[in-house]
Amino acid sequence: MVYSAVFLICLIVAPLLANIRGWKPAALFFAVAAVYGVFGAVSFAQIQIALSQVREAEPAYQDTYYVVSHGHFLWNIGIAMAVFGAITWIQTRFGAMLYPALTKILFWVLHVALVGSTSFKGVLAFVLPKPRRYIDYPEFMEIYFLINAWSGLVSQAALVGLLCLLLWSVTAKWLARSR
Repeated sequence: MVYSAVFLICLIVAPLLANIRGWKPAALFFAVAAVYGVFGAVSFAQIQIALSQVREAEPAYQDTYYVVSHGHFLWNIGIAMAVFGAITWIQTRFGAMLYPALTKILFWVLHVALVGSTSFKGVLAFVLPKPRRYIDYPEFMEIYFLINAWSGLVSQAALVGLLCLLLWSVTAKWLARSR
């Protein structure tokens, strides 16, 4: 539980400090990518330590639910944020960043939606028991599933908006240069 709480705090504090200091939009993406990368590595290390202490005779730990680390989810998001950071940095470096304020707004929408759809699960995994069948979930979990689904939808919309904005900036710079 402490790991998940520290992870959520770092996910908010790292880009918030970069934003308060007035850094470029690329720094926001790189700050979040670093947090996801570090905690992904810690997640892999934790599962390896836990597996080294489990006896093979314990049947509960033979199930893949207990064995598989979810660090790859964190690394995937971290890699995507690093790619966006690199694209944004290149645009800033070569003067193609037309809308840095809108890029920061879309970053925050994407980031908060990703926290709602992925990172929030880690905290609930330690607070609530995880039944193996859908029918065994308590009724109040419907709200959680709705939040998860909507934040996933919002993150996809922000991702598409960010891609379109970045492509628009590059295209506008290229068209202005060719005139």
